Amino acid sequence: MELRHLRYFVVLAEELHFGRAAARLGISQPPLSQQIKILEDLLSVRLFNRTNRRVELTQAGRFFLAEARATLERAERAVSVATRAQRGELGELRIGMFPSAPLLARIGDAILTFRRNHPGVQLVLNEIESHQQTQGLMEGREHVAIVRSAAAPALPEELQVTELIREPFRVMMRSDHPLAQRRKIPIGALAQESFVFYGDRMGKTLPHQVHVLCRSAGFEPRIGQLANGNATITGLVAAGLGIAVVPEAMCQLRHDTVVSRPLEATGATTSIWLLRSSRDASPQVDAFCKLLTRRRSL
Repeated sequence: MELRHLRYFVVLAEELHFGRAAARLGISQPPLSQQIKILEDLLSVRLFNRTNRRVELTQAGRFFLAEARATLERAERAVSVATRAQRGELGELRIGMFPSAPLLARIGDAILTFRRNHPGVQLVLNEIESHQQTQGLMEGREHVAIVRSAAAPALPEELQVTELIREPFRVMMRSDHPLAQRRKIPIGALAQESFVFYGDRMGKTLPHQVHVLCRSAGFEPRIGQLANGNATITGLVAAGLGIAVVPEAMCQLRHDTVVSRPLEATGATTSIWLLRSSRDASPQVDAFCKLLTRRRSL
């Protein structure tokens, strides 16, 4: 039995006239009669009573009609699902990223636009460290990774990397701190300051970059307090436990008593990179990466 047999049967059951049904199907009447006969022979069931004046469904035909319609509807749904999946409108997209990534306008906008454009795709966002993201891509646990790195990360050949954003560093401090009176803060002005610094669970990229910036100015940062979360850093600065050197996006975590100023130093930026596997050509990954890499002012 083929789907066309069911389509022919349903149209004839709706028209109860071979001529009208054939015209609706775009075929001549003899092939329609032949296919209905083949279907009845396959089922060993008479579906229609035919006379010279009328065509009517048998009791078996009436019961079969409901199932034939349901089968055709399921077949249409199957085609729709396959087509939507091919277009990237269904499935799952797993994205590894650092915690403050959604605070960046380009990344936040891409996530929002993707969710609106692909409501049938389950979006899974995982906060994980950069080295874990790379491993996740290699093992297929992540489809896309968004990482921080001062320079292009060293990666296996099968991973593609694209620079998305160069994000400036800022100095976060209480509004009553003496340095808050300045429009920009030279890195050397922080030599005697107590730092609220990145704890072990915040990865190695940012603390390494801050250490390099301080050493380039001839001092080691005086670490007064460690924190393992962006909001915690802001809260400890608000509590007067020190200043913090943070990427610009983190300053969006506002506190009434905390302000930030641009850090003035050579190389006072941190880069955001998009990673994907060259082996993964799924339409979901392509669509999300296009949203992230489309040209716009940074």
